[in-house]
Amino acid sequence: MEWTNDRFLKMATDFTKKMLNTIREGVEKTKKYTAKPLVVENTNTEKDNFLTRSKILMEEAEKQKKKLNEENDNSFNDDKHGNAFPITKNTPQFGDVRTSQEEALLKTIGEQIKLNDESLIYYPDADDLVLNGEIPSMNTTFQFRYNDPSSEGIYVWSEALQLTDANNRLLGKIRDAYLNWKQTLVQDSDLFEKLKKVAERNK
Repeated sequence: MEWTNDRFLKMATDFTKKMLNTIREGVEKTKKYTAKPLVVENTNTEKDNFLTRSKILMEEAEKQKKKLNEENDNSFNDDKHGNAFPITKNTPQFGDVRTSQEEALLKTIGEQIKLNDESLIYYPDADDLVLNGEIPSMNTTFQFRYNDPSSEGIYVWSEALQLTDANNRLLGKIRDAYLNWKQTLVQDSDLFEKLKKVAERNK
């Protein structure tokens, strides 16, 4: 058989096409069976994300708690409670009132209480008397309000208070002190009239 240039060229072309097809098929098979890359879960990242979310939730909870405490602290700060008249131990005419109230609290609750110089405040526009105190050993503050809308003007704020028998008894003493405090004010009918007159003069 005589090999012509045309015949040789045709055979070479056919051979090249077959080789290319074989290569393409091999590439396709390789793609199909190539193992997918192993994805390793980044546990550290997940852990970091969890801690971040937890931190955010805790911060939000603290903000909400602070907001609630502020709302409680300021729940009586309406228009009638804007004008305040602090009663200290050195306030003329009423220094003995402040002193006697502190002595009564110490007698009922105990030596744990702490009152600052302006713990007792009179609000003439609301005709209300408010007493603020603290019990450092319990990380607790309390407030007595004479003219409270609920008629039960005793409030307590505490940070992680453990309800032990001793603390429960102490909370009971705070309530007893409030009842005694309010009863004393009710019996002293002239006190609020005197306070109102002095507060008016000192505006």
